[in-house]
Amino acid sequence: MNLLHKRIIKTLLILPAVVIALNVSMTGSAFSQDKMNISFGGSSPGGMMYYLVGAAGNVITRDLPQYNITQVTTGGSTENCKRLLKGELDMGIVYGPHVYMALNQQGPFKDFPKGTMLRGVAKAYEGASYVVTLPDSDIKSMNDLVGKTVALGPPGSGTVFNSSNVLRALGLLEKVKPRMMSFADAGRAVENKQIDAFFQSSAPAGAVVKLAETKGAYVVPFTDEEMDKIVKEYPFYYSAIMKEGVYKGVPATQMPYLTVYWVAHERVPEQAIYDITKHVMKPEVKKELGDAHKGWKQMAPDTKRFAGLGSPVHPGAEKYYKEAGVWEE
Repeated sequence: MNLLHKRIIKTLLILPAVVIALNVSMTGSAFSQDKMNISFGGSSPGGMMYYLVGAAGNVITRDLPQYNITQVTTGGSTENCKRLLKGELDMGIVYGPHVYMALNQQGPFKDFPKGTMLRGVAKAYEGASYVVTLPDSDIKSMNDLVGKTVALGPPGSGTVFNSSNVLRALGLLEKVKPRMMSFADAGRAVENKQIDAFFQSSAPAGAVVKLAETKGAYVVPFTDEEMDKIVKEYPFYYSAIMKEGVYKGVPATQMPYLTVYWVAHERVPEQAIYDITKHVMKPEVKKELGDAHKGWKQMAPDTKRFAGLGSPVHPGAEKYYKEAGVWEE
């Protein structure tokens, strides 16, 4: 057998393997094209939204293989809303007041596109705003923050929005030494006494849990008079009590609350939001999410209150809620 014949035979033997490999490659490509990628904005590590999105993303991606949820680390609600407005996120956890302000191009959203593309999926939880320090600190009341170094939250976060509003309503905004820090960094800085206190939104939050279980945590209470001032200045807050036991050693404490929503961009297909909403609202799935983070235990349709902000519920979520008989107008 001459050299030419050998080369022809070798080529014929290799060709089927090449064809099979190409078929496998093309099939894999087709499968990957069938999977929808959905970005979901939470917060920085140590913040409640970070863990909520991580838990939900894992469950959805695991149980609904047609969807791939990508957790996006952000500053929190303010940044999530801005990135939804610019089309940089598909879903995000956003404060109710931010939805309202985005629709009216107010506050941090005055120079952004009008928020007509925002669609409600569900109430995620009701979020508190509060100040955390060490038990041996001389900070025992809000007025004790005067002259202190206080972390207001990560840049672009809803916590900065909340802390600024609270301090402004109480006449304290210009009387503290502000710092912008991630929740995890702020918790460590208080623990090491590099700063005096830090603001946190929502509970339980990882940074506060860690502090409470190591050095201890003191959550500054708000008086009735202080709450009246805050609610009068910013009606989207309301007074509520953080229950005893949310953090180790911390008693029941009065503080300002607001509602936080799971929000989607209008471009996310109706079928995708329908599938996702239907799945996460299953009792066994909701329990799994609540076990992963207590915040998800509060998840509910809350359609009437969301519509009151001026934005519609996503058609996919609306379809499921009406089927389930839990739609409220």
